[in-house]
Amino acid sequence: MSSAASLPRPPGTTVAAFKGIAIAASLLSAGQLATISTIIPTLYPAAHESHRLAAQQFAHLYRTLKATSAPANLLAAVICAALAYMGYQEQHAAGRWKLWAASSVAMVAQIPWALLVMETPSQKLLWVSEVDETATTTPRRSSGIGVRVIAASPERGIEGGRGPGLAGGSLLGVPRRGGDGAITPMEEFEPFGDGPMDEREYVQLKVIDLLKTYNSYNVVRTAGALAAGLLGLWAGLTT
Repeated sequence: MSSAASLPRPPGTTVAAFKGIAIAASLLSAGQLATISTIIPTLYPAAHESHRLAAQQFAHLYRTLKATSAPANLLAAVICAALAYMGYQEQHAAGRWKLWAASSVAMVAQIPWALLVMETPSQKLLWVSEVDETATTTPRRSSGIGVRVIAASPERGIEGGRGPGLAGGSLLGVPRRGGDGAITPMEEFEPFGDGPMDEREYVQLKVIDLLKTYNSYNVVRTAGALAAGLLGLWAGLTT
């Protein structure tokens, strides 16, 4: 069939409205992500006072962002893809439809980035937020966030594994690499001092390190959303 038999183009005002929604959703997502990137550094001092409190504050930010940013990402990606398709039908020779296509790709790319890269520090911080700072065992098992909270004890480093627990089997009761717990072996931070680090100090530094790791990934995600919004704005002004 010829291109003339393709889907009819919506009225001009409808197309303009969709363009505005796509641009606004992309820039809104970028703004939300940028706000998170500015808030997370304020949690570093809090982690020195209470690493669990800092992790709980992160958990609140994480869940709020997940509930608000994901719909905006999906909305912008779908509309940009539709605009790219309509533009390809009408002016594929000019190639300006590629701006909308690139904007859609930039928004879609945030999904695997968030799930495959950012989830690792996120889930570890969520794990810390649910574990009692002083208890020798975790208070409960997690459900709903996809994390298995591990019961630790002085005799068992992690559930299902063996090894000496650290300091009565609290957060540091994860002695071997590759375990399911949030806190990795102490060797990562030992070079900062002449001897083994105090347990509480180690956990504080580890939580801060996880927050910094997440924030660096979030900056990349913010750049992607901002690029999508700017590409959409460029496309809206030239098509």
